[in-house]
Amino acid sequence: MRLAEVIVNRPAKQLNKPFTYEVPDALGVIPVGTRVAIPLGRGKEEGIIVGYAPETVALNFTVKPILSVLDKTPWFTPEMLATAKRLSHHYLCSYPDALRLFTIDKKELKSYERPKVAWLYPESFLTVESIPARKKRQREAVAYLLSVGGASYDMLKEQGFSLAIIKQVSELSGVRREEKYRHTHTDYDAREIPDIPLTNAQVKVYAPIHDAIIHRRFSPFLLHGVTGSGKTQVYIKAAAACVAENRIAVILVPEIMLTDQIVTRFVEAFGDEVVVFHSKLTISERYNNWERLRRKDSHIIIGARSAVFAPTDDIGLIVVDEEHDGSYKQEDMVRYHARQVALWRAESNSCPVILGSATPSVDSYYKAKKGIYTLLELPERIHHQPLPTVLLVDMKEELLHGNYSVFSDAMTDLIQRTLEKKEQMIMLLNRRGYSTFVMCRECGEPVNCPHCDVSLVYHRANEALRCHYCEYHERVPEVCPKCGSRKIKFFGSGTQRVEEELAKQFPRARIARLDQDVAAKKGRGEDVLHGFAAGEYDILLGTQMVAKGHDFEGVTAVGILTADSVLNIPLYTAAERTFDLLTQAAGRAGRGKSEGHVVIQTYNPLHYAIIKSKTHDYKGFYKEEIEARKALGYPPCGEMIHFRMQHEKKDKAMQIATAIVEELSKAFDDDVEVLGPYEEGVNRVRNLYRISVMVRGDTLSDVKKYIYHSWIFTQEGLAIDVDPM
Repeated sequence: MRLAEVIVNRPAKQLNKPFTYEVPDALGVIPVGTRVAIPLGRGKEEGIIVGYAPETVALNFTVKPILSVLDKTPWFTPEMLATAKRLSHHYLCSYPDALRLFTIDKKELKSYERPKVAWLYPESFLTVESIPARKKRQREAVAYLLSVGGASYDMLKEQGFSLAIIKQVSELSGVRREEKYRHTHTDYDAREIPDIPLTNAQVKVYAPIHDAIIHRRFSPFLLHGVTGSGKTQVYIKAAAACVAENRIAVILVPEIMLTDQIVTRFVEAFGDEVVVFHSKLTISERYNNWERLRRKDSHIIIGARSAVFAPTDDIGLIVVDEEHDGSYKQEDMVRYHARQVALWRAESNSCPVILGSATPSVDSYYKAKKGIYTLLELPERIHHQPLPTVLLVDMKEELLHGNYSVFSDAMTDLIQRTLEKKEQMIMLLNRRGYSTFVMCRECGEPVNCPHCDVSLVYHRANEALRCHYCEYHERVPEVCPKCGSRKIKFFGSGTQRVEEELAKQFPRARIARLDQDVAAKKGRGEDVLHGFAAGEYDILLGTQMVAKGHDFEGVTAVGILTADSVLNIPLYTAAERTFDLLTQAAGRAGRGKSEGHVVIQTYNPLHYAIIKSKTHDYKGFYKEEIEARKALGYPPCGEMIHFRMQHEKKDKAMQIATAIVEELSKAFDDDVEVLGPYEEGVNRVRNLYRISVMVRGDTLSDVKKYIYHSWIFTQEGLAIDVDPM
């Protein structure tokens, strides 16, 4: 009797171990990594074979048989299984949850119909003359096939051939029919590997990357290049070398919004070698793209953080663009960081990984300085274009001079000059909505969310108050819910209000807004970016999504309305996030032929994160930031694990959090610091109270091992965040 070790594909930490099932003779040999249907309780579930039990193993329970096989070939490679196991132990999630990151979520066990497209290829002996002259349309179709060397059904239809003609041609003896997985964009002509011209500076940083690709060597590179220095061109050149080796290149970008721009660059170079992967694709599209990679119909995948789990066993290059970006950290369910997973996969596949950024994460730069990563630098923009000049405006001074507007005098002047020169401007305000909160002027009571301990934000578009935590919404009250006063007042400014103010002060300006409210409408965010790139708008106003990775030649000005919005968040990474956001936003200006100008409005002009952003001085910022981290033992100079206990009863959440503190304090000596339990700044979200515990130390590997096998790991309602940001 053959016994398989099977992981049940269900999100339950109680199932964090393999179960033993019999492999019926009728199913033959089932390779490790194959998905199977198994009985569990009174129902059936999807399982993954992760190994086989020794034939001599003694069992003291009845073994149930596997019901059926779900994959024709194993979905999971040995590397994928090993990476999932590594991820499970590092991030303290269940093994099934880690494995599920590599799969398509299915509600039923039946196989999906994977969309394919038929292609027709002419054999060498096929000629137009072999088709009877009376069959004119067939002759024309064959002539077209011979001229292009092969075409899909869709391409033939675009040439005006009916489905009946296409089927007749497909049955000719000189025509070979193949099925390929459909491309999510369109069918591109295959093309030669492009020869990408590089500048001398780019050649210098590319050389060691190319060497690692050719010699199949794990090499982590930190590519520190100022905004506009041509990092994407280096990525494309490296991808070309990877494709030439018949290996897969994984290109990660932090936001879906950024995929369109980088996809265009890659498709121009590689055609249908490129597939795109992100969370907004349908299940069929995701299957489609992943199958193209598995079969090597395509060799390049571009996507947001989940693309790091591409199901391939032959990765030859991984690029993490804008590697500093917090979007690479998954903040719910499995709280992994895509950058770390990329490093693990690159190590297992013996290939280089490029971590690229104009403002590298403190963690990555620290490792580069320690020699763990190889530091590569592009200190100047292509063609030696100057970085934009930056003016800091102290908003306290504006108030003293009687300016209570959201725009400083310098900001107003920059907007006016940019419009007069018919150039473009990006304006950053990291708060969406119209007003940040609504308050009664009589009793001082804000209008709060009934499910979360936060104020509701006023959204002008639908005249509603909305919670940005749980999306609860209600109409604006006519009277105060507490005292009955009609003195309801709106405070603070969000993107909607600033858009209105811009329209009032600059009525001829063509203004586009890009924030979460706009991007939530399918395709609308991309439409805004395309329109701005085409010159349809003068000003692009938005939240931090307008500051990330965009390359608009017409943008000569950037305005940052509240530089302190991130700085005031009670996180150890607040200064780093502030410097990143300001420097990245400023870097959008002056990437074309004209000089760039930036105005940054702040109430804290003496903070080093803001001062260093003025001169784009990353090294100066890093020097001050790392000293502060060392003094306080914050990452990367120490490790942290955050525990958040959530419960509908506050005292119950506190009780469990207290038990965690007592357990860990008893198990570990003074080298590990256990802080808490304590209430979070937002104490209640979605009617659940949140009580936290923080564990800190030089290294927490022993703490992780202890937790993984303790009751803490399976505690219901507990979220564990390793390496919190």
